Amino acid sequence: MSSAPPRSPPVSPHDYAPAVDAVVAQLLTGGVLRGNRRRAEQLSRCLMQAPVPETIEALLDRLYAAPSYGKDGVFGDETSAFALVRLALHLFGPPTRTASVPGDLVVSNHREGAVRSPLWIPGHLNIEGSLDVDEGAWLLCTGDVRVGGATVDYEPGSIIAVGGSLSTARMSTLGAVVIGGNLDVADTLLAWRNDERLVVEQTLRAGLLVACDHTVVAAHVDAVRLDSDAEGSLLHQYLRDEVLTGAPGDLRLDVEAADQWIRRNASPRR
Repeated sequence: MSSAPPRSPPVSPHDYAPAVDAVVAQLLTGGVLRGNRRRAEQLSRCLMQAPVPETIEALLDRLYAAPSYGKDGVFGDETSAFALVRLALHLFGPPTRTASVPGDLVVSNHREGAVRSPLWIPGHLNIEGSLDVDEGAWLLCTGDVRVGGATVDYEPGSIIAVGGSLSTARMSTLGAVVIGGNLDVADTLLAWRNDERLVVEQTLRAGLLVACDHTVVAAHVDAVRLDSDAEGSLLHQYLRDEVLTGAPGDLRLDVEAADQWIRRNASPRR
């Protein structure tokens, strides 16, 4: 990255509880909580666990260390991660800084040369190359994320939480993704496997959306959509032969092949 991301200001104990209440109420009306008051109460207790964090980074460390199913009232999943992003925006206002990456950005605690997880960006993020969020890695950004190449993640445990909008050339997601603004995918968005979900609080736009047993929640969708049960004729119309399998009258999507095309920053479309 062009420089180390700036650290967030200290959290005021006086402001923290009202901020948590406001953020949880906001999430309750959107695609993250979807009116689930029981889950909202759990989220409030998670964020209010004593002691009050001195910084957003301290809260991030607490959440990242917790299992997704929870321990002692604290859970680390896409819901609490996105709530943290919204908390930072509520406490400190909209971002004014931009971090830039001249090539690819890999977020991982396992790969050599990668940026360590969790990666916290209190600002906007511009990536000239591709974005790769490894298994168990988190990328949290309060502003907009712009990716010149592909955006990919892994399961289990990967989280991408963006306070603003995310734009990318193409995308393959198996992990958890929450976008507070719009998601714009110029080419193909492949959302597959059913362990995690993709939540877009505003509009999801894609040249082609391929959803294979994956929860996709968006306020609005502007895309040609192919689901797991799409007919072979539709698959053949939109996708190249290299990602299809079966006889001409019984074509099926080879989802792993499509995923690999996107991970190479290549289009699986005709």
